[in-house]
Amino acid sequence: MAIHVFDNDEYRPPVWKSYLYQLQQEAPHPRRVTCTSEVENRPKYYGREYHGMISREEADQLLSVAEGSYLIRESQRQPGTYTLALRFGNQTRNFRLFYDGKHFVGEKRFESIHDLVTDGLITLYIETKAAEYISKMTINPIYEHVGYTTLNREPALKKALPVCRDIPDGKETPGDELEERLTSLVRRATLKESEHAPKYEKVHNFKVHTFRGPHWCEYCANFMWGLIAQGVKCA
Repeated sequence: MAIHVFDNDEYRPPVWKSYLYQLQQEAPHPRRVTCTSEVENRPKYYGREYHGMISREEADQLLSVAEGSYLIRESQRQPGTYTLALRFGNQTRNFRLFYDGKHFVGEKRFESIHDLVTDGLITLYIETKAAEYISKMTINPIYEHVGYTTLNREPALKKALPVCRDIPDGKETPGDELEERLTSLVRRATLKESEHAPKYEKVHNFKVHTFRGPHWCEYCANFMWGLIAQGVKCA
C-alpha cells in the first residue's frame, strides 16, 4: 500500500466556509474603467475612473465589457452632482455619489471608491443569491430584547444557615423528620438569599462596528460579509 506524504508547503488543510461568506468570495470583483482623455474640472478626490459629463447610454456602453465594471460621471440633469455607474446582473446601475471626506452612496463611508464598489458588489451579489436565506435569519430577532449579566462583580453575601433549635428533653425526633426539617430550612434560606441578591443586568448598547477579517455571528450562525460596518457590537 502506497502512502503519500505531503510536504509542509504542499499540504493545505480544507478551510470550512459558511454559505454567506462563501458567496462573498464568489462576488464579482471591481473593474475600473479608466478615462483615456483629460477631463476638465475633475474633482481632486476622484481618479481616472472619472469620465466627466457623459450620458447614461455612453456609460452603459463603456461598462458592458464585464461584470463589476464601474466609472464615475457628472450628471447631465443635475450638473455638479456625481453618479457611480456600476455593472451588475448584466445591467448598469446608477447611484448618487457623495463625498464628505469619505465616499458614500448610503450610510456606509469608505476611504476609496474601490472599497465602496467592492462592498457594493458583495452586498448586491449576496442579496441576489440568498434573499430568502437572509430573510429567514431575521424572523426572530433576539439580542435587542435580551439583557446581559455583568460577571466581573460578585456580591459578597453571607450564606444563610439553617437555625438549629434545641430539642426538649424527653422527646425524641425521628431521624427522617429531622432531616426533612433541615432540608426545608436550607431551601427557604436559599430562596430568601436569591430574592435579595442584586441583579447586574442592563440593556444592550449596539453600535455599528467594522470587523477586520471574517467574523462569526452568534445570532445568525454565519460569517459576516462585507468590508465596512458589517454589523453591530455592544458597547
